[in-house]
Amino acid sequence: MVDIMGGSLAARSCRRIAAGIKGAAGRSLFFRRRSAGAAEDSRLAALMNRIHPAEGLLALARRSMILQWIYGYRARLCAGRVTSLLALIVPLAGMLAARLLLAQRFGAAGLVLAGLALCAVVLSGRGTIGGWLSGSLAGRRLAAPGGTAGGTVYLYLGLCGVAGGLVGWYAGGLYGVAAAAAAAVIPLLFSLPPVWFACLLAALLPLCGTSVCWALSMALVLIYFFARAFGAEEGRPLDGGDLLLILFPVLCVISAVFSFTRADSAKVAVMWLGLFACVPVIRRIVSSGRRLRAVLAALALGAAVSGLYGLMQYFSGMVDTTWTDTALFEDLQLRVYSTFANPNVYGEFLLLVIPLTAGLALSLTGWKRWTLLGIDLLLLGNLVLTYSRGCYVGIALTAVVFLWNLSRKWLAVMAAAGIPLAIFLMPESVMARILSIGNMSDTSTNYRLMIYVGTLAMLAVYWLGGVGLGEKAFAAVYPFFALPGVATMHAHSLFLQITVSFGIAGLVYLILLWTHYQRGAKRALRAASGPNRMVMLGFCAVMWGMLVQSVFDYTWYNYRVFQLFWMVLALGLAAAGIKEDGGKEDGKKTVHLS
Repeated sequence: MVDIMGGSLAARSCRRIAAGIKGAAGRSLFFRRRSAGAAEDSRLAALMNRIHPAEGLLALARRSMILQWIYGYRARLCAGRVTSLLALIVPLAGMLAARLLLAQRFGAAGLVLAGLALCAVVLSGRGTIGGWLSGSLAGRRLAAPGGTAGGTVYLYLGLCGVAGGLVGWYAGGLYGVAAAAAAAVIPLLFSLPPVWFACLLAALLPLCGTSVCWALSMALVLIYFFARAFGAEEGRPLDGGDLLLILFPVLCVISAVFSFTRADSAKVAVMWLGLFACVPVIRRIVSSGRRLRAVLAALALGAAVSGLYGLMQYFSGMVDTTWTDTALFEDLQLRVYSTFANPNVYGEFLLLVIPLTAGLALSLTGWKRWTLLGIDLLLLGNLVLTYSRGCYVGIALTAVVFLWNLSRKWLAVMAAAGIPLAIFLMPESVMARILSIGNMSDTSTNYRLMIYVGTLAMLAVYWLGGVGLGEKAFAAVYPFFALPGVATMHAHSLFLQITVSFGIAGLVYLILLWTHYQRGAKRALRAASGPNRMVMLGFCAVMWGMLVQSVFDYTWYNYRVFQLFWMVLALGLAAAGIKEDGGKEDGKKTVHLS
């Protein structure tokens, strides 16, 4: 499909027009060069080459005493004496004990004071905190040798203890302890590797709310800035993928400014851009195969927890049956939606995770492979229990693309043996759901078609600039074009909704983005071999299933699926970049994903 699009008449015509414009600009009075090297010798070019805005910002960060202290907090703390922890514990425990005594809770106050005395005995050693923690897994990761513990670290820990004591005085002991611990740990976070937070975001995305994902995304950006400023992460030049990623926030801002409901569109833009902010960062920090597999494993782990919760929903029957059409499907009692509140949304999440987990599993050996294959089967079972017909078609196409790239013989074997076996073992409720695809008597299918008719009528008027981001912008215009009795908050198709929100530029952007991703993944797949080829198989196949589902549903409606879509795209671009930056052997590029 990509090759057909690239060689089409429209694409060739656009290239000819671009070449003509470039030639005309070179011959024009305003754009042509007066002499060779004039642009390079200009003062403006010299200034831009000498001071890059991003590098200037990083240089300012490196000169900041506060930021230097925060980034070096881990080394100073781990190199400090164990007794420095008493600076944190003493004021906290003292204020909590005083508060308990005033409340005449003498027993609890005595326990706090006894605990303080025990801490004084335990922490009276002459070792360092790094040496004290070196025996634990967390200690081996966090305890960095070197550095000199200054008095500012002890002072800071004391202030954290005072702050925690004040919080505990007014809000309770547990809140006080939590506040003191958080204040003491927060500077430590900024010195940790950004890829750890990428793994944390991937693992928590299916389990936490949108606000947590938004906060983790912004924290990842901030931590990456610290890492870049102090040399823990290396930069890389911009390429075509980066330019496409940069263009998306521009489209969001323009769409919000010219929206029919600016206030609501601005809120949607803030949410989208906050979730999207981590995407360019993830592409940069995933610079090796080890980091890539770590993020994919974290995503599979979080998905496994959501899959277990989905199975619990199915066997307990304690689910919302709003999404179940019991009139047409009598055997269909419930649809699993796990932590996503909607079975179609959960199916879209699984479409993005299942092929990547399969590719990661096939790239490993031993118990790791079997564990990931078990997780993949768990997720595939959950996808079946969502009863999402669009996701059924999407996962089928994903499997075809995966097997086609893996081995056409395997594809033939699976088609000859797997399809009849699946039909024989498939429950009647699932078979009825599959056979209902295209059934116009189904209320869902008929309803979506009527929505598409109204949306296309709206696009006939607003195709150029769209109506703006968000549901309210869509709802402000759609009723004037809707068929009688057909109300909706979005177009139930990603391609239609993007065109409605951004205009024709949004649809062109989405096609260009998908085309660039698929070409990069296919190119990396051809150069890969062995276990690395298995990882790239997942990236080559994952967007095909999402593309099919996006035709029938607005897959960016859920913020977490929106964020995961961009994260998967960034990981795919990063994997292709790892391939391109690999070493060479006998004049050919070789893949080094580890």
